[in-house]
Amino acid sequence: MNDKAGIYWQQGMFLQPQHFQQSDLHQQFQRKPALESGQPHFWGVGELAMATAAIANQRIELQSAQVLFPDRTYVEYPGNAVIAGRAFTTEHFEGDKPLTVYLGLRRLHATESNVSTVGELAEAALAPTRFATTHASDEVPDLYSNAAPAQVRSLMFVLRIFLESELEALQDYELVPIARLVRDGALVRLVEDYVPPCYVLSGSQWLQQQVRDIRDELAGRARQLQAYKSPGGTRGAGLDAADVVLLLALRTMNRFSPLLQHLSEVENLHPWAVYGVLRQLVGELSSFSERFNMFGEAEDGTAGVPAYDHRQIGRCFARAHALITHMLNEITVGAEFIVQLQPEGDHRYNGELPKRLFGEHNRFYLLLRSDAISAAVAQAVPNNARLGPTAEMPKLLSLALPGLELIHLPVAPQGLPRRADSHYFRIEQISRQWEAITRDGLVSLSWLDAPGDLRAEIAVVRR
Repeated sequence: MNDKAGIYWQQGMFLQPQHFQQSDLHQQFQRKPALESGQPHFWGVGELAMATAAIANQRIELQSAQVLFPDRTYVEYPGNAVIAGRAFTTEHFEGDKPLTVYLGLRRLHATESNVSTVGELAEAALAPTRFATTHASDEVPDLYSNAAPAQVRSLMFVLRIFLESELEALQDYELVPIARLVRDGALVRLVEDYVPPCYVLSGSQWLQQQVRDIRDELAGRARQLQAYKSPGGTRGAGLDAADVVLLLALRTMNRFSPLLQHLSEVENLHPWAVYGVLRQLVGELSSFSERFNMFGEAEDGTAGVPAYDHRQIGRCFARAHALITHMLNEITVGAEFIVQLQPEGDHRYNGELPKRLFGEHNRFYLLLRSDAISAAVAQAVPNNARLGPTAEMPKLLSLALPGLELIHLPVAPQGLPRRADSHYFRIEQISRQWEAITRDGLVSLSWLDAPGDLRAEIAVVRR
């Protein structure tokens, strides 16, 4: 049958099934240029749900599936396809090597029948052909008039589940990998981070989560640098070279964070398009890295962001994510953590420091911000304010004992934004009072002459 040639429809011709079959194939042929010049890699999984409990019982069961095969055949189960479950044994595995599961659809044959007729639809899943139908017809109404319903027999695609070890004998099948199994002791389980070829992000929950994680990580780092974009807070103190670099990095993050937010709000985007954005992000972030170039390649020969591989989407996205995280860590030299000290009355400010922050590589700073703050604060705070363990603060005040030593810094510590309305104090970390804070994490500031709009923070910076 020549699907490249159209049917010569003429009056009085005796219609045969072949006329409609060739007409369908010709319409598919006419759409071929549009499909091939459009979205690349347009095949794979759109949605997939497997019975995970059945895997432990050494059986593969599909609950639902939306799959676009490489020949552009679109199937939905349940819907226009039937499929039987598939048993497997540990003998299908080669040692500890994972086992890939495939979904197959028999190719259309030009010289033999492509349809099996069965008595019940349940039998159709075992048919050896591309299609299956039943002897019984469906009653279909007339959508355009009140004519009597007609009897119509429907074709169902016959899908089959195959294992990686069977591929050599499957030359007559269109195949899409859908899952990967791995032995875990005496049990078999699904590889959770396996990503099948997908024509939309919804084909893999892991893939969607990767995009959301990168979005959140980028937005979180951007929020850490928000202070560098405020002209009102930096004009008086000026910007040094390090501040300019962080401001430029913030511009990159602010450009890509809304874009990734926009892309993550829908599920029908092709992974290839999203991956292109991630590669562009890697290129921009490399401007702030001495180790990586625009392609994510390192001087020591470490591979960069790989070219998009539709059969290895997970590897591509994981590598891009790792590079983005590494480059962000190179840029963000600011505070590892900032604790807001909350006003509690009587000129007291309390806060709690997570115990994970008390490492030997972390330095702690007290930041005081106020529109009314003056240069006299440099002498007033060390003499009149007390910073110490919350439990000991009443005793320190009643006996007029000093708190932790606070060392005023004329400029902001490296990594913290320089603001005209702020003063910075390094907290001495060698004392009995500091040991008490490291035990329970509770810290308090008392300052009787504090401005009414005072905002107190403790910033944790890695040395």
